[in-house]
Amino acid sequence: MDWEDESAVCPAGHRSFEWWEQKHHRNGTPVLKVFFSAERCRPCPKQALCTKPPSGRRGRGITFLPRERYEALEAVRRAQDTAEWKARYAIRAGVEGTISQAVRVTALRRTRYRNLPTTRLGHVFAATALNLIRIDRWLTGTPLGGTRTSRLEALILVA
Repeated sequence: MDWEDESAVCPAGHRSFEWWEQKHHRNGTPVLKVFFSAERCRPCPKQALCTKPPSGRRGRGITFLPRERYEALEAVRRAQDTAEWKARYAIRAGVEGTISQAVRVTALRRTRYRNLPTTRLGHVFAATALNLIRIDRWLTGTPLGGTRTSRLEALILVA
C-alpha cells in the first residue's frame, strides 16, 4: 500500500490502476476502493491469492480504511502479538466467560422488575447462584466447560 502514490500492489506485483474514496454502503464510514486492471488479473497465475474474481473492465478490487484508521488498526494488530497484551487479554477473557455464563444461566440481560432496588437484588441473587454453581463444580471436580457447540455444529457432528 503506497499512500503517497495512491496505489496498491497485488500478490503478483502489479500496481492498481484506479483508487477512489467513497462511503461504506452499510455504515457510511469513509473507505478507499482500489482496483486492478482486468487485463492483468484474468491471465494471472496467482489468482488464488487474490480477492474475488474480476468483473467488467475492472479487475480485482480491495477496500481499505482511510490511512489514519488503517495505520491505527495495524498498530493494534501488532500489539496483539506481544506477551503483555496477551496477559491483559487473559483477564478480559475470564471476565467475558463470567458474563457469558451469567447471561446463559440467569438470563441477566433482562430484568423482571421495574424498580432499581429490586433489580439490584435480582443481580445479587444471580451472582450468588453463579458462585454456588462454581463452588459445586469445584468441589465435585466437574470442569467449568469449554467452548459451546452451536446447533448446526452439533448436527454436523451427529451426521
